[in-house]
Amino acid sequence: MNRHRYKLQQEIEERFSKKFILTKAIEDIQSDNDCVDEINKGIKSLTSWLNQDHEVSKELRIFAIRDLDSPLLVSQITAMIALECQYPMKLVNIAAMLAKFLNMQDKVEAIQTMAEVIAVVADKCNLYTLTQTNRDGWFVQSDITLSEEVTRFAFNAFYLPPMIMKPRTVRHNRDSGYITQRGESLILGFYENHHGDNICLDVINTLSKTEYELDIDLLCSVELQRNTEVLSDYEYDELSQQRKDIYDMSEDVWQAHKTESYKIYTLLYYYGNSVYMTHKYDKRGRIYAQGYHCNTQGDSFHKALINLKTKEIVNGLGTW
Repeated sequence: MNRHRYKLQQEIEERFSKKFILTKAIEDIQSDNDCVDEINKGIKSLTSWLNQDHEVSKELRIFAIRDLDSPLLVSQITAMIALECQYPMKLVNIAAMLAKFLNMQDKVEAIQTMAEVIAVVADKCNLYTLTQTNRDGWFVQSDITLSEEVTRFAFNAFYLPPMIMKPRTVRHNRDSGYITQRGESLILGFYENHHGDNICLDVINTLSKTEYELDIDLLCSVELQRNTEVLSDYEYDELSQQRKDIYDMSEDVWQAHKTESYKIYTLLYYYGNSVYMTHKYDKRGRIYAQGYHCNTQGDSFHKALINLKTKEIVNGLGTW
């Protein structure tokens, strides 16, 4: 293994990975004694609520989260709201972002339960504020301002780019080819899609060993453009999750994504223009390359952007 490239890859992940933002935000918040006091109030409020008797339907949902680490959960909620809700955000939106921490299989129930947890914690502490409007429902806004260092780190973080070295061999369904990433399912979708059965990890490992490079001539001559084609419901459903996210972007978010993409292209070229893709399955067994900025299964631009690193003349000889 090339130790230099290993260190470079590790630095890229630690610099850009969204996985580290939450940890940094929690550490930043817990360094403030006033915030710690408010978090403790929120923990007591949540513990009291969990131990109450509830109607049957709610009791079944709450039963699934009683064994969770309440101090950690309140810290995660507080940190995520501090990161995402410096301006008012719909309660349902931030609840959807936080729902994964409840480890519930049903996505709708997880979001509903998380929204209730957010409200319960807010009732007894001053970490964030809930407000209600007649037209748009409940909104959340943080009462905490994170440090400049954490804010800058969060601003620079985004979906991890392709790797600059061969991905790690994945050995189970919650493994990753990246050096610092662990615990995420190799099956796309919410928790209800994950399972521990065989998903042909050897196919992921084989595909991930393929070395690519960026087509520099394309980057210098063709500008990344937004796909404005109107898709039918069927066409939309057939898109990968990354392409759905890009298709749904507002114009401002799209422009930010475009700027971000060119930063990634420059970074990959600077580090030797050697690119490796990681892969995941969906619940139907279809395999998808991962990545918003570079993807062998993206639109026409992104497909044309990726070339095989090792080139051979295809003549058909010796293949039969």
